[in-house]
Amino acid sequence: MFLDKYLSEYDDSISGESYIDPLGMLVIWSAFGQQIFKSRVNSISNDVRNYTLNLFNHYLIRRLIRDESVVLSKRLTAVYGGKDQLHFKYACLLHLESLFVYSILKHDGQKDIDSGEVLGITKARRNWTETNANPRLVFTHEKESQILVRQLSLGVSGRYKTPLLEIGFFDGNYHYQLPDSAALWEGAEKFVADIPALRKLADTVFDHLKALLSQNSAKPQTHFNEIPPALHKAYAGALASPGAVGRYARGYWLTVTDLDKGAAGALLQVLDENAALTKLKDLSPQQLLAKALRKDLLPEEAIKMRHIELIEPFLAEVFLLFTLLTTKKTQPISEVLLEWKRFGRDQTSLPRTGQPVWNNPGLINVLTGTARSRLNKILRLVECETVEEQIRMLTAYHGEVMKERGQSSWLSLDETTGQVKIHVRPSHAPDKDEWQTIHWVNNYYLPQFKSLVFGYQGGAA
Repeated sequence: MFLDKYLSEYDDSISGESYIDPLGMLVIWSAFGQQIFKSRVNSISNDVRNYTLNLFNHYLIRRLIRDESVVLSKRLTAVYGGKDQLHFKYACLLHLESLFVYSILKHDGQKDIDSGEVLGITKARRNWTETNANPRLVFTHEKESQILVRQLSLGVSGRYKTPLLEIGFFDGNYHYQLPDSAALWEGAEKFVADIPALRKLADTVFDHLKALLSQNSAKPQTHFNEIPPALHKAYAGALASPGAVGRYARGYWLTVTDLDKGAAGALLQVLDENAALTKLKDLSPQQLLAKALRKDLLPEEAIKMRHIELIEPFLAEVFLLFTLLTTKKTQPISEVLLEWKRFGRDQTSLPRTGQPVWNNPGLINVLTGTARSRLNKILRLVECETVEEQIRMLTAYHGEVMKERGQSSWLSLDETTGQVKIHVRPSHAPDKDEWQTIHWVNNYYLPQFKSLVFGYQGGAA
């Protein structure tokens, strides 16, 4: 599907990035973040309830496939060919997500129920109202079963596919029988069995699916009011909120993801030690990383965070200069130079922050392909002797990035008049006070990790 790559991993080929990443830096900084988190955490996979829900849904599908007492009706068999076919699994995922969303809506407003981070809740609430709290649920992989448009990408299964795939629960086509997956699934089965609320939910939903799939229809369906109340109560009991799930799932997920080890483990320790603080005042990425580096770490784990401390000041300064270039529809280079100076910068600012990166081959070797090529191009700013040269080189680099995407540049530089002209809406002028010292602009998935851990600690994501 078109959006799969965008929602699972950063893909520089997608032109939509031009609107949020004009310098193509995401592919650079994300590589350093994933050194730490190994694709277990990213900008769209950071909620322990959704993490658990996705595993739970796949646990049920795998159970359906393996249980010979579950037999598809003739008409369903004609559509899907069998229980192990990809489109059948898609239909299961969509139906299971709908059951969860509408069950939470049914109990919304009750104590401890948190619907705020439920994917698709706004659209589902509209459907809920329009159908007088009795939506029709159709079992199919086609659009009529979807709460969200493109739900297989935008819903739980799409957003949380990459972490489970990287851990090894299944491959890209949801094949569960992989060479190294047996132990993982054995652990998942024990996890469900050991949590009474989750075990009860699994048995209740399994019975519902078994009955639904026996309907001799190409698209079995039911209305929500026809579903036994025990089912939606079980969802509300087992998956009430990220915090409720985090309290029973923390140990399991840390074991499976290894996020309690190495650099990620040091960050986890800091967040646990500052649990009260994170609820009142967030630790900034800089503070979080600095505190984690004080922990007892193997050198190869500490270097993952030191790379970030080294590269982010340079990337942030480059971002600042580009932002100053795009705050007005038209301005002379001389005016940009004055703004750069007003922010306490001069011709040495980019070379000073970029030289330590330039001199660190270990850091550069972390990157491959597009990311490495882009960083090497940006580092050429270190060789520029004047801010004017830096502006020209940065403008040319931006133009190359946008051309690769098939997009127009945000700005152009008239060499004759010395005017900088932008072709998009002007950027917000940066806050001078925030930039008195190095101000980080990239997050390296640290806020997302905080969100995940906050759920582990029993709070809302």
